[in-house]
Amino acid sequence: MADLNYIAAGRINTTPLDLNGNLEKILKQCAQAVKEGISIIAFPELAISGYNCGDLFWHSELTKSALHALLNLKYSLPECIVVGVGLPLTGSDNKTYDAYVLLKKSKIIGVSVLHSCYNSCDSRVRFFRTPCVDGLSFNIGSEIFTPANTFEIELNVSSEQTVTKRLGVYFNEGDLSYLDKVELLICPEAKRFELFDDKQRVVDAVTLSSTLHCQVVTTNLLGCESGSDIFDGLSIIADDGKLVAQSNYLSFKRADFVTASSGISEFLNEYDTIVRAVALGQFDWMLKIRSHGFALSMSGGADSGLCATCVCYGQLAALDELGYDEYKELLSALKFEVPAFTGDKQSYVKEKIMPQVLTTVYQGSAVSGSVTRTAASKVAHNIGATHYEWSIAKLVEDYVAIINGTTPGDELNWDRDDLTLQNIQARSRAPGIWMIANRYNKLLMSTCNASEDAVGYCTMDGDTAGGLSPIGDVSKSRILKINQHIADDGIEVVKGGLKLDVPDMSYISAQAPTAELKPGQTDERDLMPYVILDRIHVLHQGELYTPQRILDTLVEEYQNFSRDDLKMFVKRYFTRLAVNQWKRERGATTFHIEKTDLNAKSGFIFPLLNDGYRSLLEDLK
Repeated sequence: MADLNYIAAGRINTTPLDLNGNLEKILKQCAQAVKEGISIIAFPELAISGYNCGDLFWHSELTKSALHALLNLKYSLPECIVVGVGLPLTGSDNKTYDAYVLLKKSKIIGVSVLHSCYNSCDSRVRFFRTPCVDGLSFNIGSEIFTPANTFEIELNVSSEQTVTKRLGVYFNEGDLSYLDKVELLICPEAKRFELFDDKQRVVDAVTLSSTLHCQVVTTNLLGCESGSDIFDGLSIIADDGKLVAQSNYLSFKRADFVTASSGISEFLNEYDTIVRAVALGQFDWMLKIRSHGFALSMSGGADSGLCATCVCYGQLAALDELGYDEYKELLSALKFEVPAFTGDKQSYVKEKIMPQVLTTVYQGSAVSGSVTRTAASKVAHNIGATHYEWSIAKLVEDYVAIINGTTPGDELNWDRDDLTLQNIQARSRAPGIWMIANRYNKLLMSTCNASEDAVGYCTMDGDTAGGLSPIGDVSKSRILKINQHIADDGIEVVKGGLKLDVPDMSYISAQAPTAELKPGQTDERDLMPYVILDRIHVLHQGELYTPQRILDTLVEEYQNFSRDDLKMFVKRYFTRLAVNQWKRERGATTFHIEKTDLNAKSGFIFPLLNDGYRSLLEDLK
């Protein structure tokens, strides 16, 4: 295996449109790379501008500013290092291109451009619809560059020696045919986190290095850049079919780089990975909107318990990975008090940090029970949150009295007004927790999950209140398993090392899920077993099955249910999915976690006005 110590995969936590901030991080990593003897450092796709700039990619001011930042980088780089960096560039046809530029001190080496949108199904298609064409060129400063995918570059491997390498830039599968024989292949990425995607990307990178008999370096963006997508920062170095280095996954660092000597980091298990992804998203939201932590209506149920625990995990992971000094700097900028670090990390976070970061409130009603109240209190105190309790019973009573006063002799009752009486309880909880959030500059979290989102099992302006829905793309059956895992084993921050312990999650995991808005209510009695609901969701969104094929599949897989019951579940799912698109479009921002994302903006795009799947359900057999 060849010596690979000359190359590094740089990764930065970008913020869209913050060109100066992104550039500062790039330059800082370049300076450190030179100190460590690195000859070439590759940064991710669109690292200068950020990836999710949306329609601003078509505004000339952004592309002009990105070009200006590139020229600043060109003249600010240290000597003796080659840098690869992604940015939007305006071509000679006045269209914006997803470009990758290789440069060194005072010199642009060349420009590469996405050649094909093949196998690209995210926002790249939306904002970079035009692949590279013959005759295209780019003006950079006083020079004109024709895009290419391979380059001859000189690298300083020592103070007295240079070597020439044939380098390629590879955006996706559609660009492979444009590559000549290369010795080093850079794969700049902007791939959002998606559950179960990690190991396959490692296999793909290693396979690519074997196919081309070359060294491969992949580098991905890092962190929750602009709200919904979380970039995992996975960086890989492979050589002729062998994995050389693999970065940690979902890093909390603001910027760093990976080299051949970094070793191979192990992936966390499924449940720990989901918690880490959500926690990284929450942490970045807190930093980027400059909120003084979070507020949460803590019901004592599975969803709010997981949302709260992820906040605590994020603080522990950030302290562990950033180190005390950088962690203190970030939190102090948000006006948190960060006392001197003493004791173990977990105790420090729970006792010193979490009381400031997270405020939870249990808002009991006339139908609330002691089980959920105890569970909310136990978990909140277990993770160190500041916790309050109050009752909304009088508020609900007053609202009911107001409505009854408009229709004397025709009072609200559970038999006829079930939904009305449930919803007023959920909505009566929103104003108080909003007041907490507003008063203390906290980000209010909604506790919706993907299963309830699919069928609209939520109250608009009630439990959906908030600016961020952290677990809105995690299915309920998976949430229940995560919570049981947390109660039994804790959550690993480092594979085989530091973990967050929340044993009192057992008070939540022992319960049957309930919205607790009417006596004796359980979620699965209202809907269907969550495992079946989530299976329907996966078969429809993930496998693209029709309702009839889904029913036939369920009959084979769930033989303890009758065909009539399963048919009822399928009809209930699709009817509710169709009529509740308006809720999904109004909901708080969710993180993309599972492949079957229902996000109305970037996931499951569905018409607000539709036939309710009637044409497909009428003939269901």
